[in-house]
Amino acid sequence: MRDLIKEAIADLKKNDGFVYKTAEGKKIDLHEAAARGIAVTPVNPKDDVIKKLEAAGLYLTDGKFLSEFNELVSLISGGSVAKSSKRRSFSDGEKSKIIEEWKKVEAAGNKTKAAFAREIGVGYQTFINWLRG
Repeated sequence: MRDLIKEAIADLKKNDGFVYKTAEGKKIDLHEAAARGIAVTPVNPKDDVIKKLEAAGLYLTDGKFLSEFNELVSLISGGSVAKSSKRRSFSDGEKSKIIEEWKKVEAAGNKTKAAFAREIGVGYQTFINWLRG
């Protein structure tokens, strides 16, 4: 399993973008294929890696499997299991109230935008986007 993981990492690191395969499934350089007049198919190296890992029983594209696997690794390594947080949506009314509250805090000069965003549980960039309207 360790060798498979190392091979997958190496495959993803060495390939920049797509690889090209002949009809027989052999990898070939695009320029070489063009010079020799060989038809090729572009293949995303991630797809090959995913297939190899799934053949070994590692379904890393399955969110539930990945969550359970991460929990297992965390428990084995002695770490705490992080609770998965669900993404929160804010209505336009809630956003308006938050922006009004920010204007009061900003006038008082007590906090930075980043600190305020953390306090209300919103990402800094999301908060900035709300301010820009």
